[in-house]
Amino acid sequence: MQLAFIFVAIIAFAQTKEVIKFRGNILNYSENPYAFFKVIDQREDKQIGTLPFGDQKEMKEIVFPSTPDADFSAWYLKSNQPGKLTDFVLVLKKLKLSTGESDGKKKEGKMDFSAQTFAKTGDKYQFLYKKDTVFTFYDQEVSELMVKNIPTIFSVFIKKSYSLNPTGNLVSLNDLADYNSLVKNNYPALKETPLKDGIYLDYLSFFNQTPEKGDYALEINNKGDVTKAVKEENGKKTKIPAYKMFAYVEKGKAHKSTFSGFMDLDKDENGFYLLANRGHLFPVQSNSAYGMFGLIGGVAGVIEQGARQKKMKSGDAGKVYIDPLTGEYDFSEE
Repeated sequence: MQLAFIFVAIIAFAQTKEVIKFRGNILNYSENPYAFFKVIDQREDKQIGTLPFGDQKEMKEIVFPSTPDADFSAWYLKSNQPGKLTDFVLVLKKLKLSTGESDGKKKEGKMDFSAQTFAKTGDKYQFLYKKDTVFTFYDQEVSELMVKNIPTIFSVFIKKSYSLNPTGNLVSLNDLADYNSLVKNNYPALKETPLKDGIYLDYLSFFNQTPEKGDYALEINNKGDVTKAVKEENGKKTKIPAYKMFAYVEKGKAHKSTFSGFMDLDKDENGFYLLANRGHLFPVQSNSAYGMFGLIGGVAGVIEQGARQKKMKSGDAGKVYIDPLTGEYDFSEE
């Protein structure tokens, strides 16, 4: 009887866990073969979340199969032939799942995600990529959907990192704890100096304050929208259409190109930001893991097409920061 009771207790306890299944692959197609995949778990809260599952809405804790370092290393070695010198390092800063409101049919779920990747040679690290955002899901079984898509989101994030070359200074392990603050001091745009007027084609030129050479004039249509920038030198005109601009600065004021046109780009002690929401910055079909990583496609069930765009734009606007390391939107403050 005692053995039977213990067995039933073990089964009941096991049912309170929902284990992440690392299906698919993180195959490295790039020319940079990494020797090993290592994870540095810097999460302040190691609990991923406890969510309702199934018709009975049984509460289960979301867990890794063992540890992030062991699980990602095993996942990597399933599909990659290790290189010799450089390690791929993922710094996991946040992974938190939660559920929210329901419309009676579908329930909202959110995944708070923050991670950085580095290439490690010897005892030094060099930056590859980072993402700080909140992914939003809508589904009748939203808990199951989010857990199922954890590997998908990590796969997209890791594969994008593979495609990038290491940048910036070599840093020590201790520097990784606050890498963002360490590198912010390197960018002229973040220093207490006026911005240079001109046209900026990408985030690097903006944060390094190196506008396009020449005296460009903005052309504006009858709706008041900037359509292009034009310069004339030696009888020759050079035109830059609005969609090719990252931002322009006029009289010291920055304006960033977005899905909704150019928006004011302001600055505070945390960096440059827009007063916006997701509806202003993304077409609805890009509000997914693939879209957030700058790729085409989507995670199944993350968003609902059609009328959601208008609803997204009607939401409250807040400060959305521009990441100086990637040029992407940082939604980590949501």
